[in-house]
Amino acid sequence: MTDRKLVLLIEDNPGDARLIREMLAEGEDVLFELVCVGRLAQGLEYLATRKAGLVLLDLSLPDSCGFDTFLKVYTHSPKVPIIVLTGHDDQTVALSAVKTGAQDYLVKGKLDRELLLRSMQYSIERKRYQEQLEYQANYDALTGLPNRNLLHDRLRQSVFAQRHVRSIGVVFLDIDHFKFVNDSLGHNTGDKLLQKVAGRLTETVRDGDTVARRGGDEFILILNDQTGQDVIYRAMQRIVSRVAEPINVDGHELMVTCSAGISVYPQDGPDVDTLLKNADAAMYQAKEKGRNNFQFYTVEMNRQVNERLRMETGLRRALERDEFELYYQPRINVRSGALVSCEALLRWQHPEWGLLLPERFIALAEETGLIVPIGEWVLKRACAQARSWQKDGCAPLAVSVNLSMRQFRQEALANAVDDALRESRLDPRLLEMELTESLIMHDTEAAIRILLRLREIGVEVSVDDFGTGHSSLSYLTKLPISALKIDQSFVQEVKGCGRADEGLVAQAIISLARNLKLKVVGEGVETEAQFEFLKKHDCDEVQGFHFGKPMPAPEFERFAAESDGVL
Repeated sequence: MTDRKLVLLIEDNPGDARLIREMLAEGEDVLFELVCVGRLAQGLEYLATRKAGLVLLDLSLPDSCGFDTFLKVYTHSPKVPIIVLTGHDDQTVALSAVKTGAQDYLVKGKLDRELLLRSMQYSIERKRYQEQLEYQANYDALTGLPNRNLLHDRLRQSVFAQRHVRSIGVVFLDIDHFKFVNDSLGHNTGDKLLQKVAGRLTETVRDGDTVARRGGDEFILILNDQTGQDVIYRAMQRIVSRVAEPINVDGHELMVTCSAGISVYPQDGPDVDTLLKNADAAMYQAKEKGRNNFQFYTVEMNRQVNERLRMETGLRRALERDEFELYYQPRINVRSGALVSCEALLRWQHPEWGLLLPERFIALAEETGLIVPIGEWVLKRACAQARSWQKDGCAPLAVSVNLSMRQFRQEALANAVDDALRESRLDPRLLEMELTESLIMHDTEAAIRILLRLREIGVEVSVDDFGTGHSSLSYLTKLPISALKIDQSFVQEVKGCGRADEGLVAQAIISLARNLKLKVVGEGVETEAQFEFLKKHDCDEVQGFHFGKPMPAPEFERFAAESDGVL
C-alpha cells in the first residue's frame, strides 16, 4: 500500500470539512490521511509539532480572514505546499495567494473528488519542483555549499540586519596549486578533494557562520558577530591548519594548503561588493607571500591588485604587440674555455614599466595559463635564432629553453617542440629543454613518459636548479636526462677561502652526475675562485656573470665573435 501523505485541513465549516473527508476516503487506494482543525491558531500549533505534506486552507476562519490567513500559514511553514479554499466572492484574494506562494486554489462550490485529488497531487509535485529549482539556484551541485547567489544574500543580511554594529569577517580562500592536482590526478580526484575541503571548512566554523563555494577552488567564509580582529585571527589559524592536514583521496595522500584574505566589516567596506573585492585583494597578497597563509586587507593591497590587473591585461596583449624579447647567457666548456651553448631567457619590454625580468610576470603567466602560448613563442624564437647564427657562419651553438609546470603538463608539448625544430630547421641535438627538479617529482611516472617523447625527437634534457628540490635517487636513475645543473646557491657558497667544508653540496652533485654518466653544469659563477673550484672538481660547463650576463641577440652575437669561440 502506498504511504499516505498527511494533509492538514484548516476549515471551520463542518459540512465543507465532511465533504472533503468523504472525497478523500472514496476509492480502494486512499492516498492521503486527513487531519482537520477549525481555527488558524490550531493549524499553526499543529504545523509546529507535526510534519504535514500539504495544507488545505480556508481563507475565512473565526480567528483570521482573507489574504492575511494565507500569509500567516506561508510565513510559518514556507516549505509546505498550500491549496487555498475559497468561495465565489473572494477569488481575487485566492489569486494573490497563488502569486505569493500558494500552489493552487479551489472554489468550494465547484469541488469534486477528481478535481481535489488532481490539485493535491499537482501541488505537492509543483512544490517539490520549486524547491529543487531553488536549491539549484542557491547551492553548489558538487559540494552542497551555498553558491555565489546565496552567499551574496547571506552577506547582505549579515551586514544590513545588524541592530548593533559587530565585526564580520569576510574570508576569500583559495586552494594552493589546485590546478596541478587536476592536471596530474584528473578532474574526478580534484572534485573529491574539493568536497573534502568543503567538509573541513564547514566543520571548523561555528553554526552561525557561512561557508560558500564561489567557483573552481575558491571558497568564501562569512564569520559573523566577531568581537575583534584577534578572534578572527585565531579562527583563521584553525582553518588554515585544518585544511593543511593530509587528505586521502582515491588512495592518494594529498598535502594541500590554502591562501586566504580577510576583509572586516565595517572598516574595510560598507557593502557586500567592496568587502568581497578587498578580501580577494588580501588573498592575492597571501599568495605573494608564499601561500599557505592568510592576510588581512590593507589599503596598500588595492594598489598591488590594480597593478596585477594591469599587468595581466598587458600580458595578454604582449605577444600580439611583440613586446617580448629573448636574452642569451653564454655557457662555457670548463676544460677548453670554448663557448658551447647559451640559455635563452625571457624579457618583457613593457611600454610603461620598461624592461621586466621574469620574476615580475612569470608566476602570473603560469597562473593565468598564458605561459603556454608564451612558452611556444620562446621555443620558436630560440630555435630560429640558433639556426640564424649558423646561417651567418657561426659554429653550431646549442640553445637551452626553460619549461614551466603548465607547459610540461601539456599533451601538445612534444608537438610544439617538433614544430619549432621543423620550422627553424635546427638540428634537434642543438636544443636543450631545462626543467626543475620539483616539476619532475610532482608526478615522476608522467614526467618519464613526457621526457622519453622529447628524447625520441632528439633534443637534450637537463634538470635545472638541482639540489633545491626533493629528488628520489631511485627515480633519478630512470629519468631520460642528459645533464644536471647545480643551483647557483651552492656555487656561491664557494668563497675561495680554502675551508674544508666549502662547496660540499656542489661536489656531491658533480660526483652524482659522474656516477650517473650525466653532464654537469655550474650555474651562477660570479668569481674566478668559484670557476677554479668547479674546474678542480671536474665540472663540465659553467655559466654566470663571471663569463657573461644575459644579453640581447645582437650583443650576444658580438660577444661570440670577439671570443672567437674560446675564452
